[in-house]
Amino acid sequence: MAKNETYPGGYDAMMQRVQSRRDPLVYAEGESLPSLDEDLTPLLTRPTTMHLSDSGSTFAGKRRALQKEFEGQPELLMLHGLVTANLRKNDFPAHAPALYQKIWAEHGEFLIQNLPLRWLVSAVTTFGDQGINEAQRHIGRSMMLMFGMIKLYEFERLYSGHHPCETYPTTNKINAPLPLGIPSYSLIGGGLDVAILTRLWSDADEDPIVKPLARHLLNEINTDPDTLFRRLRDMAEDRKQRKATKNTNPIPVPPRHIKRDPKTISWGVATTLNEDLDQAVCFTAHHLDLGADAVALYADNPHIVPHELAHHPRVHLVVCDDTVISAEQRKNMSTRNMRKVFYFNKARRNLSLDWLAMLDTDEYLIPNDPIKDILSQVPADAAFMKIPVVEQFADSPTLFRPPASTYEMDPNLRADLFPLFGNYLPDLILGQPDPRLFVRARLSNIRVANFIVKHNKRIATNAFFPENMVVAHCHADSFNSFINALPRRIDQGYSRHKEGAISINSALEAADKQYKKPELQRFFNEIAVARPEVVKALAAHNVLRTIDFDIEKKIERIIQEFHV
Repeated sequence: MAKNETYPGGYDAMMQRVQSRRDPLVYAEGESLPSLDEDLTPLLTRPTTMHLSDSGSTFAGKRRALQKEFEGQPELLMLHGLVTANLRKNDFPAHAPALYQKIWAEHGEFLIQNLPLRWLVSAVTTFGDQGINEAQRHIGRSMMLMFGMIKLYEFERLYSGHHPCETYPTTNKINAPLPLGIPSYSLIGGGLDVAILTRLWSDADEDPIVKPLARHLLNEINTDPDTLFRRLRDMAEDRKQRKATKNTNPIPVPPRHIKRDPKTISWGVATTLNEDLDQAVCFTAHHLDLGADAVALYADNPHIVPHELAHHPRVHLVVCDDTVISAEQRKNMSTRNMRKVFYFNKARRNLSLDWLAMLDTDEYLIPNDPIKDILSQVPADAAFMKIPVVEQFADSPTLFRPPASTYEMDPNLRADLFPLFGNYLPDLILGQPDPRLFVRARLSNIRVANFIVKHNKRIATNAFFPENMVVAHCHADSFNSFINALPRRIDQGYSRHKEGAISINSALEAADKQYKKPELQRFFNEIAVARPEVVKALAAHNVLRTIDFDIEKKIERIIQEFHV
């Protein structure tokens, strides 16, 4: 059965309609645009006046209309409109495109400051039609599409009876699919709006003539309080506040779990091992050196096990064979992250500890004070801690930076520093930006998951955010280590993201769908390497952190403990 068309006749009919409106302007004898060698500077100060003419040409008619519109304003504005009107037709004087480039190259800033927004949109659209390179045409067409869709959906929205600045109530969403089978958008976690705008912002950087115009228009979108983008942000904030007030779900903390004497507190860490056993040794040595009462190591692959660590009295090495996780359970928990949660909750129940942290083997607790002192000061109503993460720069083993969402960077600077892949990674790090969990291990009716704790099957809300401890994430200390771990992380880690947000897989696919080394090297260099300009910018934001693990000495100390 034929589908009912929105536009009868399809795209052929639509193209005919568009072409009928693009007949060229007709010039009478003696009428012309200025030549390319004409000095346009006097037009900056010469006011536009009406010139009466007997000419009946369409060129003269357009010029009269523009003289009326810009009467009393600098004549350059009128000339810009006249050249633009020519270039929007399907034929025009041969030198018109070069004249348009000349106007914007020599007086672009003046036009940006003096033209109304609708003329600036028309200008960038003209770059899309008649740009002298692919960069101009690409950004021009993209901006035309952006502002065209804004006009259409904002016009239709007026029929809802709502003013453009009014947000829809976040409680009125109906359960209906989006058109064309498009996946739904996440109001709180969605990153599509940012991805669209930052992609345009980055693309504008490809041409020096169109860049100021495109970025001015994008800034207008960002600062206008009446756009869809602002409304979505306001609605997301409203949803967050509603969730904060209506969805509180604190875990009860019995008084017997509150210990104020550091000497009476026991704590540990639990991790699921991967194929890197050297990493497991470093992880174990570091946390034993911090004073952990237990380091629980779950060998998910029974054939990859650091057996030598099992001889340390504070190490609990668990080989995950069928006695730990059945074949049916392993089938149901098909991903390593699911099994990691399973092992952690098993450790929480089996180890007799007051506190237990869930970490990967490339993550290290970094406290400013003794950990038992920190735990003794956790508020009595807090059931768990969320520890902020900092990620190691690849080529600088002691230099770390936090997720970009924890500080504010100027959008221009961000686009300059991360032009290719910054759009895909809002936090500008390779690993997960979520705080890591350190929970009261003896609490009942809880289940710890990746980055969240649940109580009675709902997300618990009574977390404490300490200011004197971070988790240092040594995600990839070199490009080779990044490449070697990539298959596992593509399958298990990088695909992980919040609903509606952008996963790191998107960035890797943007580099190359086949994950070829040259493209990945560019990705890795931009995001993970401590480039001087990035280090300087982050130092100016006062967010860099220097951490020296001194891991060799820690390994030596635990080796000595084996022989005690």
